[in-house]
Amino acid sequence: MKICFFFLLLFVCECALSQSNVPARANEVVINEIFADPNPSVGLPSVEFVELWNTTGRTISLKDWLYSDASSTFKFLNDSIRPYEYLILCARSDTSFLKTFGRYIGLSPWPSLNNSADNLTLKDPNGKIISSVDYIDTWYQDAIKKNGGFTLELIDPNAVCKGIKNWQGSNDPAGGTPGKQNSIYKIFDNLASLQIVSVDVLDSISILLKFNRYIDGIQASDPRNYKVNNGVGFPDSIRFLDTDFSSVVLKFNQPLTRGIYYKITIDQVTDCSGNIILSQFGSFEFLLPKKINKSDVLISEILFNPRPAGVDFVEILNRSIYTLDLNDLYISNVPYPDTLKKGIKINTKRLWNSGEYIVLTSDPEKIKNEYQTKNPDAFLKISRFPAYNNEKGTVSILSNNILIDQFSYTEKMHFAIIKNPEGVSLERLSFEKSTEEPGNFQSASASAGFATPGYKNSQSTDGLTSKDEFELQSSSFSPDNDGFEDLMQLRYKLSESGFVANVTIYNSNGTVILKLYKNFTLATQGLLEWDGKNEASETNPPGIYLIYAELFNAKGVVKKFRKTVVLAKKLN
Repeated sequence: MKICFFFLLLFVCECALSQSNVPARANEVVINEIFADPNPSVGLPSVEFVELWNTTGRTISLKDWLYSDASSTFKFLNDSIRPYEYLILCARSDTSFLKTFGRYIGLSPWPSLNNSADNLTLKDPNGKIISSVDYIDTWYQDAIKKNGGFTLELIDPNAVCKGIKNWQGSNDPAGGTPGKQNSIYKIFDNLASLQIVSVDVLDSISILLKFNRYIDGIQASDPRNYKVNNGVGFPDSIRFLDTDFSSVVLKFNQPLTRGIYYKITIDQVTDCSGNIILSQFGSFEFLLPKKINKSDVLISEILFNPRPAGVDFVEILNRSIYTLDLNDLYISNVPYPDTLKKGIKINTKRLWNSGEYIVLTSDPEKIKNEYQTKNPDAFLKISRFPAYNNEKGTVSILSNNILIDQFSYTEKMHFAIIKNPEGVSLERLSFEKSTEEPGNFQSASASAGFATPGYKNSQSTDGLTSKDEFELQSSSFSPDNDGFEDLMQLRYKLSESGFVANVTIYNSNGTVILKLYKNFTLATQGLLEWDGKNEASETNPPGIYLIYAELFNAKGVVKKFRKTVVLAKKLN
């Protein structure tokens, strides 16, 4: 039995010895972590180190291997690195600081690490490079980590990408992970699938394609992996941006046509871990927007005299049948032709759909806080938004050095009954009529909150019929908070804008019980409501009530309406 055990032990030792004598291949031992700038410390000892990692399941001899930087070299003696072991290299004088982190070897001379950049190389006795790293401090990809105290960690030793694509500042709270798995090891495997995040049209033959992370340059450089429909085909050339390895510029022979949507399909492109882009994430629609011509964009609304806590805004409408590029527009407070030299660019990468309103302002949140916003996405912040005078001024919209639309306003355009126009916008009545046609802008209605930023104007007359309508939604209501017909609702639709309403409620004896609305500016269509209460905010008894509405406008037109409604009460 003892003899058998002896031979078994001898066999195991011979196997281990034979494994350690197998020549290492490239990247079987990798430079895995670099601590080039230990100060200021965030947790690790303030000494330089480099970590090696044996990525194989066998012991590898380091005898006569060479580790070097750009200026000095260390030759290993009779050392080895065990299967999957992390081995810390440091200056011999610094070993006491790192002995608690795992196995280490103190080197003398120590090839000191430069903070900003250095070249590290690990070679076998035959001079074959097993691992090498040409690091620079941009690899930290973090301004704080770049200043010291954090290591550079390798993401994936088997990645097809090199350099900044496969290295990053450590995410460990101590600043690094000597002697154990890197904090960012294979982080790509835990991310969402590789996909296109945007396509920007640079010109008629070039597009910029952006992915959600770094991609393999070999596959990404093959034109056969990209195809655009509608006769455009494969790109003629491909190039990476100088500092962004997640973006490529594709250049085609066939020019794109303005106003047409295209679809690019991508195949065989992989991320740095070799994960191929899936078909459901490998396509993206884009277009080269049509050039903006006169009357494609029309001024819809302006607030030039905001309340003390508010700001000015200008609302514009894409009146064309095309999707336009907001980046092609300029706004100004100077009349034509001087405005061509003083327009402020609406600097945004945003497409603008046909029929969509956009609100331009210096502070969208202030507008949203003051007015009803049915479409919060319609707001666009302009950092250098023009100042508009409270008494009079001009709004100009330009594109391609052409005046697209212009509106000259004065505060006298507001309704005469509005004593203080502060916080009241001027709204366009009709897009069929000229912007500068007298009377085509009026005060926004009180019923709409005195402004309608981002949606249809309260005073709009487009699409209205000539028949006036003023009708009850129901002939009765019961204000008992049961969720059913708790309010009297009087819906109106007027063929003209600019009407002011006085609405009074009478009981069956002809006594006035409530002045529901007083000098209330109406939209061209809307809803008036009564909760059944009187002037003392008490709920009226059941019965028949008369709603009398008298409307008038600045032209002297008067309209009168009478409707009766039943205030009902549940029977016990």
